[in-house]
Formats: sequence, structure tokens, C-alpha cells
Amino acid sequence: MKTLGLCIGASNISMVLLEQGANGQIRILDTKTRPHEGNPRRTIAGLVDGKLLKDIHRLAVTGRKLRSKLNASSLSEPEAVEHAYRYLRDSGNEADMIISAGGETFIAYKLDREGRITGVYTGNKCASGTGEFFLQQIKRMDLTVDEAVSTADLDNPYKVAGRCSVFCKSDCTHALNKGAPKEQVVAGLCEMMAVKVCELLKKTEYNKVMIVGGASANKPMIHFLKREIPGLVVPEQASCFEAMGAALWALERETLPIHSLEELFKGGGSFFKTLPPLKDYLSRVTFKENVRQEPKEGDSCILGLDVGSTTTKAVVLRTSDNAILASCYLRTNGDPIQASRNCYREIHRQLEASRVNIEITGLGVTGSGRQIAGLHALTPAVINEIIAHATAAVYFDPEVETIFEIGGQDAKYTYITSRVASDYAMNEACSAGTGSFLEEAARESLDIATGKIGDIALKSSRPLNFSDQCAAFISSDIKTAIQEGAGIEDLAAGLVYSICMNYNNRVKGNRAVGQKVFMQGGVCYNRAVPAAMAALTGKEIIVPPEPGLMGAFGVALEVKNRLALGLLQPARFYPAELAERGVAYGKPFTCAGGKEKCDRKCTINIIKIKGKNYPFGGACNKYVNLLQERKQPDAVKLDLVQLRERLVYQKYGRERGIRLLPPNGKKVAVNRSLLTNTLFPLYYNFFTALGFEVLCSDEIDHEGMERRGAEFCFPVEIAHGALMDSICKDPDFYFLPHVGSMPVENGIDNSVTCPFVQAEPYYLKAAFDELKKGVVLSPVLDFSKGYEQALESFLELGRTLGIPARITRKAFSLGVRAQEDFHRECREMGRLFLKELEQNPAETAIVLFGRPYNAFTKKANMGIPQKFATRGCRIVPYDFLPFGEEEPDETMFWAMGQMILKAARLVQRHPQLFATYITNFSCGPDSFIVGFFREIMGQKPSLTLELDSHSADAGLDTRIEAFLDIIQSFREIDRLKTSVPVKTFKPARVVVEKEKTWVESSAGRRYPLNHPGVHVLIPSMGDLGSRMMAATLRHLGIHASAVPAPATKELKTGKGYASCKECLPLILTVGSLFNHLETRANPEEILVYFMPTSPGPCRFGQYNVLIKNLIEKMQLENVAQISLTCDNSYAGLGTDFSARAWQAVVISDVLDDIYSAVLTIARDKKRALAIYNDVCEQIIASLERDSWKGIKETLRKAARTLRNIERKQSLEHTPKVSLVGEIYVRRDGFSRQYLVERLAEHGIVVNISPIAEWIYYCDYLQKTKNRHLLTGKDRLGNYILQFFKSSFERTIKGILSQSGFYKAHMVDVEKLIDNASGLINPRLTVETILTAGAAITEIVEDVAGVISIGPFGCMPSRIAEAVLNFKINEAKLETAKDKDLVARVMEDHPALPFLSVETDGNAFPQVIEARLEVFCIQVERVHRRILELKGSSSKGYLDAISSALR
Repeated sequence: MKTLGLCIGASNISMVLLEQGANGQIRILDTKTRPHEGNPRRTIAGLVDGKLLKDIHRLAVTGRKLRSKLNASSLSEPEAVEHAYRYLRDSGNEADMIISAGGETFIAYKLDREGRITGVYTGNKCASGTGEFFLQQIKRMDLTVDEAVSTADLDNPYKVAGRCSVFCKSDCTHALNKGAPKEQVVAGLCEMMAVKVCELLKKTEYNKVMIVGGASANKPMIHFLKREIPGLVVPEQASCFEAMGAALWALERETLPIHSLEELFKGGGSFFKTLPPLKDYLSRVTFKENVRQEPKEGDSCILGLDVGSTTTKAVVLRTSDNAILASCYLRTNGDPIQASRNCYREIHRQLEASRVNIEITGLGVTGSGRQIAGLHALTPAVINEIIAHATAAVYFDPEVETIFEIGGQDAKYTYITSRVASDYAMNEACSAGTGSFLEEAARESLDIATGKIGDIALKSSRPLNFSDQCAAFISSDIKTAIQEGAGIEDLAAGLVYSICMNYNNRVKGNRAVGQKVFMQGGVCYNRAVPAAMAALTGKEIIVPPEPGLMGAFGVALEVKNRLALGLLQPARFYPAELAERGVAYGKPFTCAGGKEKCDRKCTINIIKIKGKNYPFGGACNKYVNLLQERKQPDAVKLDLVQLRERLVYQKYGRERGIRLLPPNGKKVAVNRSLLTNTLFPLYYNFFTALGFEVLCSDEIDHEGMERRGAEFCFPVEIAHGALMDSICKDPDFYFLPHVGSMPVENGIDNSVTCPFVQAEPYYLKAAFDELKKGVVLSPVLDFSKGYEQALESFLELGRTLGIPARITRKAFSLGVRAQEDFHRECREMGRLFLKELEQNPAETAIVLFGRPYNAFTKKANMGIPQKFATRGCRIVPYDFLPFGEEEPDETMFWAMGQMILKAARLVQRHPQLFATYITNFSCGPDSFIVGFFREIMGQKPSLTLELDSHSADAGLDTRIEAFLDIIQSFREIDRLKTSVPVKTFKPARVVVEKEKTWVESSAGRRYPLNHPGVHVLIPSMGDLGSRMMAATLRHLGIHASAVPAPATKELKTGKGYASCKECLPLILTVGSLFNHLETRANPEEILVYFMPTSPGPCRFGQYNVLIKNLIEKMQLENVAQISLTCDNSYAGLGTDFSARAWQAVVISDVLDDIYSAVLTIARDKKRALAIYNDVCEQIIASLERDSWKGIKETLRKAARTLRNIERKQSLEHTPKVSLVGEIYVRRDGFSRQYLVERLAEHGIVVNISPIAEWIYYCDYLQKTKNRHLLTGKDRLGNYILQFFKSSFERTIKGILSQSGFYKAHMVDVEKLIDNASGLINPRLTVETILTAGAAITEIVEDVAGVISIGPFGCMPSRIAEAVLNFKINEAKLETAKDKDLVARVMEDHPALPFLSVETDGNAFPQVIEARLEVFCIQVERVHRRILELKGSSSKGYLDAISSALR
């Protein structure tokens, strides 16, 4: 028998032809692998012809989404991996871990002794480290694959970042710009790929590893891997491993007969939505005609050079009329000096051809490679590109107000005031909106040459709507669309749209756009890009002459201006001589740090030019100052950020300790992480006084950083690395406190810390089993009312350590005194700083904002304070400033947020202070706080720097230099500015007085909530639940409705009004509100948007604040918000509302679970869904009109109707999973990307954690928080309330369980909390403990697997993921009710099926799809084992389930 296996990969298609003889022996007859280059159908046709199809007996297909487009029998990739491995194992190739290193994803499969996959480990959605990314990078260096792998300098790999494709690309670019040889960079890329593999392996234990996939052919990567993985197996069939598995699978079963290619292919719709054709918007773009002139004898000229990451441009500008006499536009190819020389050579050729002599008296250099190119040219005129582009734009049109500039790797927004740049922004951590990504994605994914992208995109009639987030995400979407068979024109147009979407949402954000918009940069030669920008912004777009030369033209103009002002001296430059000027590299050295005592140990290159050695490189401006012969500023005196760190750890820490007890020989490790960067004086002095030796992390251990169980922010990565360093010191105790709140002078009562700060002990204990060797001290510390407030927690700590209370109390007093003395000196230094600054009104200073753990410590701030100080700028931490008397924001519950916004107001008013804000990629609180901060700053320029674990110093330098230039321009504008009257606006509001609710319009008139002119709008939190809540309000006579369930339109609209860093639920609820305002039937209505509140620390509590700010900023009349809580007596609606609302919540929870069961087990799904929908409508109508008795009768009727639906099998015998996580996305179909429907196709029912669970949790928090304040009457009231809630819940669930599609189970929040309390302290009051508790409680005993879902960047979800990834199996064994069942299931399945997913509203990327496939296989197997153990199944029945799931 002959079988054919096909694997449709992200980049390649592979096939394996097998033959099994009569004796059962299997021979491989043929193997092939081909890149599909954007056309999988054509590639398959080239591999499989009609003759082959007639010659084989069976055909099977594996891969991702494209396999569903083929009429062939198919299996998932994990199943194919299992079959292929078992075949090789029988041949002697054993392993318990298989790495699939593909074009787009690296996946590690953990195998049991039977060769079954028991666990899957993948990276995040980022493409860095994959085969495709490697190919992109070597092509940027103008190397073929063979050249790259054969010349890689394996002994000297250049270190590049591996966490993010953007950062890695930046590191490669900046390394080459600083003179690193290509061979070292290639080796660094291969080493990074190996590191990515090893990162996966560190997530589990293994004995022997096999690597398969296309990237396994990368010999340098295998070289680095073999250093770390002894006995690594690379099988001969590695590149077609999954195809071989498919062919082997086909040997065991009948497959669909396929006799021709026509039978093999089938049609089908695309997952992606579409956008308007680009050609329809070309009329809204004005392309200015280019005006060039010929040179004349004796012309005086300036040469401008723009050395970008992808291209290098040059112009010769005539000073008399600013005409361009010569120009060139060439590729940088990773070598800025050679690119500059090539430009000089081309300029010389053009000038020679004119046969006239001209004089070049100045040479200006800009762009990301400006420093090294400026050094080569020996010119002092090195100018940042933001200023250069602004100068050029203003020259062409003095009225220009906004510049959109998209370069090779940077994208910039510039706002022009009075003809100078007054505000700007750059892409902080994503290159999806840049030219290099457009070029690479088109070339690598679509095989389109750069010059043809625009023409192809403009032919599209249905551009696909791709993601607008990370470059890797968009690349994933392109691959998905390719596999769905989308046309090349629609793919190209979607790609063009995507970079403009990314620019709008992540670079421009919600900044102002003026009447005249110029669009510049090399991408504008592609006419489709400005057309897409016109379509998205609704603005007329002007593309100036030579848009790609604007940087070079602008820097030439700027040099001309500076020469005229005497800021530069004329000098002669000769292009021919510059073209021939070579460079040589001397032996690099490590910077000693100087008197600043900097310990970054930067590598400084020695570059030899014209016989002279020049030091070049480094993170600060020290060597630039030397090159340009500037006076070296006293950076130590100017940098008060460094002083703060010395005060924390030295003066008030190690130099201060007083002993109350003699040394006891015991060591306490204090983690140098997070708020230790402020609280170390308290901790150190407390433990030292008690006789302990205090250890503190010295280094950040990279291996420790890799231990993180979720994609945390950079400071939390550092916390992991610091703890690993402490573990190596072998302490007796580890001090890992849960710091719940911090004191804020003149703040609000609620001043909590970020959830990641609070949860530090829990995710670290989960990640580091080594902590069991010592004693972990994790007190919960509440400093909201001052440090003295935490006395009881420290007394308890003393009792744990065996210290008398009297001594502990004194030690605590010493610690508090040291802590308060530290703050006192900080404020005094700040007072002196301001006094000295104000005595020099011409000077300015930088105030550094951020957290103590990302802005004020050299381990995390990337040397930014020193970058300012070495440029002669004073820089001070914001907490040195006297902002205490500033009014607090009543809704800002984060302590750091309160302090930041209070200090921001002081800085905004002070004419000499300018703010720089350090944040981190995916920082939860900052996704809101940065926006509020910018609102406070208004027109005053501020700089936001988003940092991560990368070393792109050049990118930081560009931003800092531009910011300093803009400060100078702004001060001149501010001096001349006249005040503009501000239009007064009064927003509508909801007022609750004496338990009665009024809506006050913008005109000041009051209306009752049930007035016919008032419309209450309910946002979606599960379509059914929102509609039932609206029905509840209508029952009370209130005009209420629910918004439609959100989809792509709401996502797009919401992103237009947010910074796009907020979480998905906020973006969708904002999008729903504004879509309603745009389309509502009655524009005169007084709209009241229902938006619950929360006291933090989750971001949810900031939703209503952001919406309130939008209403005021956009002056939306008669739009208000309402929140219904027990604190405001449910807005005066009383117990009628609360009872009916509770009934609606419970009913909608149950109906959502019934929906999943109907989808999964109904025999006629279409008819069953029609019945289900009709039942839901009847229940909604009953909620609106009937009494509780009538509702119960409607529910009984509904149960009887549903019970009559014919089922394929019983609910009891159907596999089930729990969907836990963030309350909004788990219940919204669009947010969860229709997981319920997709799992139903696999025969799996999804039980979604109910909204009722959250309401019970809120009750629990109220009860436990105020337990000591409750009177007997309060306790009786709470008991009665809980009694009625439980009674309603039991009744509703009991009735609907009669449907046959639902099994009744009461919510027991205290049980969930108790089951998770061994991992997480219940005083961490976010959804984390519910997510962890539900997962631990329900797995095995209620369901066969758990999926935890959260929005991208959701802090509670990531904490839960980190804890559960390491501890769910162990915790289940400890807390199980049926311990025997759980133990026996886990004998066969020691790694229980748990999957954590983040959603950003876009299609899941390939890595998530891969995890989901394995998850489904595991769920089916665990479910089979549970049924076997419960004795409620037969072999035939189990086989039927297996067949259905397949």
C-alpha cells in the first residue's frame, strides 16, 4: 500500500510518499520540501500531479488552517508528530522531547514513554528566533543562506535580543551601525535562535531531545544547541517530519479518495474582514511635483546625508535658492560607512557629469547611523532626524502642522507650531508601521519586490484587514491569509493598510492632527501608502517632492541655517575624497566608567580615519563629546537619579544599620527588585537590628529571568533574575513581601500598588522550587496610612523569626526612621535643586518619571539619566519634587499613579522643568497613566521612553537629542505665545440623592432615570447577559438597551479613541459607545452609559475615568455614565432592581453554558440553535414583563423545549473544559475569538466561569475587608442577602438542568479561594485568585481541561498563568475532593491540560493554534481516562468519541 502525506507549513510545503509491504515493512519512497512563496495551491500542484494521485492508495494532510481548505482526510500537526516519532523510535531514535523549529514558530513537545504528547511549550506570538526571521535578517545584510551559515563567526557571536523581533532587528541594525562585523551578527542571530530553543526546554525536564523542522538545517544554530544539549538528535527526515507522520497515519485508516487535483482543492471564505479599495482614496492624496535644477559654475552648496536603517540618502543643496542639484537613494545593507561612501561616489558622478565646478562648504548627517557616518565624514554637523524632517517640511509649506514620517525602521509623528517642531512621538516598541517591515513582509511572505508593492496593492478590490499590533503578529496574519488562499493583490493592500493602522494607533495615538498633513519617508514612493493613510484618517494627505529625501534635504537646510547663525564654521568637503576615504578598526576596549562610576561596561570601538584613532560607541554621550571636542559635563553632579539609588542602598541602607541584637549567623536575602528600590532602608535596618546579615542581589541572572511563567514586564523579569542571584548566595531566609499599598502625601484613601508588585512572592515561589531549601517570609504590607501602619505585620514577622516583640518593635522603629530620613533628604535635595535652577532662568532641567524599579535604578533604566547628564542636562527623580500639596486624582487608586500625576502638574506649570517618562512594554497601569500624564502636560513637550530587555541605545539617543532640541524651540514659542480663551463645557452626570437617581443634562436640567428622554445603554459583557440586564431596567420603566455584540468595527473605532495600550475590554466598550453615538436614531436623547467601577488594583477601575475624560475632551453633550453598586444603593433602584438583576445574571450564565452544549451534542445543530435562540428571546421578554413566578414558568417551559432537541450523546459523556480568566473576554465571543464554537467542532463543551462568581467575590471582599466593623445587624443583613441569592441561583439552575444540556452546580467562591490560597494570598484582591481557584478546583473532578483567557497585557491573568503553569498539577493533588480519582488520572497524565491564552481582538497566531491543537488531544485523552475510572463507558463508546473528536 502506498500513502502520501502532505504538511502545509507557514513557509514550506513538504510531502512524503510511503509504501508498506505485505510483511508490514515500511519504505520511504520520496520526500520533497518546497517554499510556497505566498501561493500554496500552486506549490501543491507542483508537488502532487494527477499521475501520483492515481498511483497512491491513501492521502492525508496536516498543517494549520490551510488543511481545512483541502478535501482530504486530515490530522493535526501534534498527531502527525506522534506518528512520525513512533516510527523513528522503532528504528532506535528515542527522545522524550521534540523541538519543531519551523519557519514561524518554535514548539517543544514533551513525550511520555508511549510517545504521546503530554505537554507543549511555545514562545509568545513573536517571530524572533524562527527560521523566517533569520532569513529576513540575513537578506537585510545582503547575504545568501549559504554565505551566512558558512561565514558565521561562531567564536565571537554578537549578542542580540531574543524576546522580540523588533528589538532583535534593532540590535542587528545598531550593531552594524556601530561597526560590528556581519559574521559576528549572523553568529549572534544563530545563537539567539538556539537560546530560544533552550528557553523552551527550561520550562520542563527532559532526557533526550530531537529537533525537526526547516530551521534544523541551520548548522550554526545546531552548533550552539549541541553545546547546551548533549546528544541532540537531528533525524534525516527532519525537514518533512510532520508530512511523514501524516503518511504513516494514513496507513492505519481509510482516507477520503482523491483522484485529481480538482478533487483535492475546495473553496471557502476568509477569516479576515475586508477594507475599502485603496484606489478609491488616491484622489485625496496630493503628490507634489519635484523641481530640480542643474548646477552652475561656482555654486556654493551644502551636502546632506541621511543614513537610515534600511536606506541611505544624499542631496546637494544650492545655498542661493535651496535647489537640489544632485541626489541619490541607496540601500544601507547594514553598513552605514560603506553606504555613505556609495552615496558620495554617486553624488560625485552626477556632479562630474554636469561639467561645472561647485563648492561644498558644509556637510550635515542625520538618520539612525548619523554618529558613525558623521565620524567618517569628520563633520561636526550631526543632527537628529526629527529636526531634519521638520525643517524640510516647513520649508516646502510654512503652514504645515503635522508630519507623518515612516522610515525604514522608525516611524515618527511631529507637530509643528510656529514653524518649529513642538511635539513628536516615535514607535516605541513595534516596527509594524515602518518601511522595512513592509518591504520584508512583502518580499518574504509574498515574494513581491519593493518597487511593485504599491502597484499590486492598488489593484486590490478587497484589501484584507490585518492586525495592527506587533510586526510578528501581522506576519502571522499574512501567513494565515496565505494558507486560506487569499489573492496577492488583497494581501499586499492589507499589508499597506496595516502599517498605516499601526502608525495611527501606536505612534500618533490620540495626538492632534492639524489641517495640513505632510507624509514623508521612503514608503511614500509607494503611492498606496498615503492612499491608505487618507482612508484611515479622513484627512487630505500631501506628499512633498522627493519624500524619501526629506531627511537629507532637511539636514542640509539646517546646516545652512546654522552656518548663517555662526553656530557652525564653513569647511570644504569633496565627495570624491569622501568616497575613497576608508576606515580601519582597532582593538576595542571596555569603558571604565570614569568618575561617574558607571558599571555598564560598554564596549568602545576604535575606528581609524586618516591615520587617527577615534573611540566610538557606548550608551552615553561621553565619546561623542570627545569626538566633537565639547567640554565634558560633570555628569555626577547633574544626575540626581544616580544619587537617589546611592541614598537607598548606601547612606540609608548599608551605611546606617544599627544592631539591637548581636549577629546570629543567619542570612536574609532581600530581593533587589520592584519596591525594594524605595523600601530597602526599612528592610535593611529592620533585619540588621535583629542580628541578621542582609544579602541583596548584585547581578541580574539571565537564567533566572528565563524562569518567568508568563510574559511579564521588564521589571518583573529583573525580579526573577535578582532572585536567582540571591539563591546562589544560599541564604537562610528569603524576604519576599506582598506590598499592597504605599503612602501618598495628601493622597486619597486608596493607594494600592500594581498587581505585579503585590504578587511578587507568589509568582516567584511558583517559579523557583529552590526556595523550599530556605524559609520564605511573605508578609502583606499595607503602607497606605504611613509606614507605622505596618507594625503588626512586622511584629508577626518577628514572631516567625523567634524575636521578642519588644525588640521587634524597636527594630521596626529604626527601619521606619531610616525610611523617613531617606524621603526627607530626597525632598531637601529637590528643594535645593529647584532653588539653584530658578537662579538661572535660561537653564532647563529634566524630571524623570516612572517607578523606582524602572526609572530610578541603573539595572533597569538603560543609562537614560546618564545620557541626559552627559549632554549637560540636569536630571532629577520626580519624587524629589515638592508635589505633596498638589490635589490628588480622586479616581487614581494606584499609589505611584497618584504621585506621578501630582508631580506632573507641578512640572507642567514650571517653565524650566520638562518631563521624561520611562515605561515598559505591556505595563498595565501605564497603559492608562501615560495618557492621563500627557493630558496634564497639554502642549508642553514630554518624552516617553518604553524600555525592555534590549540594548538599542541609538534609538534612545535619537529620542533624547530630538527632545532636547524641541525643548529649546518650545521655550521660544512659549515666550511669544498669547493666551487663548478656553470654551467652557459642562458634561452631563448622574446624581444620586436620598436614594433617588437623577440625570443632570449638560444644560443643567435634571431628569429622573425613567424619563422617556433618558436612554441607558448597556455595554456588551456577553451578548445575552447585556440584553438581559437591559430587560431588567426596562422592567422598572427605564428606557434601556444593550449595544450589539462587539466585532471588528468596534475594535477599530475604539482604537481611534484610545492609545491602544489599554486592555481589549476598554477598547471595545469605547468603540461600542462611539459607534452608538454615530448611528443612534435619536441624537437628542440623554445617553447614560452603564460602566461599573472598581477600587483597583486591576485596570478595570480606570475604564470609567478614561471614558469621562473622552466625554470632556470631545465635549460630548448629554452623555453621562452610571455605575450600579451596593455602595450607591444601586443608584436608588432598590431591591426590585438588585433581585431582578441577580436573576438575569444567573440565567444568562446558565444559558451561555447551554449554548455550548447545544453546539456540541445536538444532532441537528442548525435547528437546535434556532430553538435555543427562540428560548432566549422568550426569557428576555419574561424578564422585562413578568413577576418572579412568571419567570420561573418561562424557564420551565424553556427547559422542556430544549429537552426535546435530539442529542448525539449525553452531556455526561461529552468532554468538557472550563473557560476561566478575565470576566469580559471569557464571555464575549469576539474577544475570545469564538473559542466556544471552535471547541464544539472538536466535540468539547465549554463551561464558562459565571459572572455570578465575580459578584459573590465582591460580596466576599466586602465581608472580609470590613469584618471588624460589622454590627450584628450588618451580619444579619449579609446573611439574608446571601440566602436569597443562593435561593434564586439554586432555583434557576435546578429548573434549567432539566433541559439535558446543563448540569447544575452552585458557585462556591470561598471554596475556590481556599483551594488557591496555598499559592496566592487572598489579600491579592484581583481576579487572579478566582482564575487559579476555579482551574484547580474544576480540573479532573468537573472538566478534563482548563483554558485561562485574558486580554493582552492583563495583569491578573498573567499572574494566574505564571502560578498555574508551574503549580496546577501539584495543587490539584493537594486540594482534590476525590483524591483517588485525581491520583489515578494523573498517573497516566501527570501534566493536566491547561492552556493560557491572551487576546487582542485579532485572530490567534500560529503558536496559540499549536497549543490549542495539543490541548484538544490531551482533553480527549484525559476525558477517556476519567470515564474509564468512573466505569461509565465502554470501548465502543470511547472509540466513537475518539472518532468524533478527530
